[in-house]
Amino acid sequence: MVKNELSEIKRMADLLKSGAKMLSESCPICNTPLFEFKGEVFCAKCNKPVAIVKGLKEEEKIKANQTLSLLEQNLLKKIWEANIMLQKENDFEKLFNLTEMISNWLTILEKIRKIKTE
Repeated sequence: MVKNELSEIKRMADLLKSGAKMLSESCPICNTPLFEFKGEVFCAKCNKPVAIVKGLKEEEKIKANQTLSLLEQNLLKKIWEANIMLQKENDFEKLFNLTEMISNWLTILEKIRKIKTE
């Protein structure tokens, strides 16, 4: 076995020892078994959260998960960019519009994360 594979197996064993549960589903990216720990589902190899969407076929679950993850990443990027604009802005009307956008994006982000944990 390659050293990297051994470290991945050790990580999975450590997760199980710490109380994580190995799920029957696998990561849509690397096909490694998924783990659930403290209500969060994630891939031990990719070290990324994974959403499991119930009631869909496996292929649809993978597409839904990838879409939610991409949307989450895009929203986080936009929030970061808006924060930079917010720091530089002095016009109150523009500040109000920026904070409204950020608030809406945070609401959407919260909904995405809720869907991913269901």
